[in-house]
Amino acid sequence: MTDLNENLLQNFSDRVAEICEEMNLEPDQMLEAIGSTFIGAVLSFGKTEFQVEIAGVACATVETVFETVSEVSS
Repeated sequence: MTDLNENLLQNFSDRVAEICEEMNLEPDQMLEAIGSTFIGAVLSFGKTEFQVEIAGVACATVETVFETVSEVSS
């Protein structure tokens, strides 16, 4: 697996920005779409929490707010 270096992250960011521009999204809409995608990705990989950080700049955390429900068989 390739490490996520600065160039790969910049390329990913540029492509996301292009998609947002193509969709004519306003800044708040971009943030909502990116945030929803981040949350969806975390959950789809079966994680209940995940944090990404740019050291000395900011961090973003996903923590699920629902409780796991066990299915009870009769």
